[in-house]
Amino acid sequence: MIVPYNGYLLAVLNSKLGDWYIRHRGVTRNGGYFEYKPMFIEQLPVPINQTNAAERLEILAKNPTANNQTEIDRIIFDLYCLTRTEIDYLENQPLHG
Repeated sequence: MIVPYNGYLLAVLNSKLGDWYIRHRGVTRNGGYFEYKPMFIEQLPVPINQTNAAERLEILAKNPTANNQTEIDRIIFDLYCLTRTEIDYLENQPLHG
């Protein structure tokens, strides 16, 4: 839960990059349950909120569809200045949920 609501932060956390980062910092519990503890999540380096990207992510985060998730990931990859190799790696990782 994010209080107050912040679509920009929600999009970052729900992106493929956010998922990968948190899963490499966090802990998997019995039964495969993954624990999103604040001590792991607060370590995620969130890029400075760029106005155009933030506005677009806010809109996309309010309507979670497969197409919107692809667009969210593309925007997040751009914000973090990922290389094509890094993007390919993340795109081939299974999302956990």
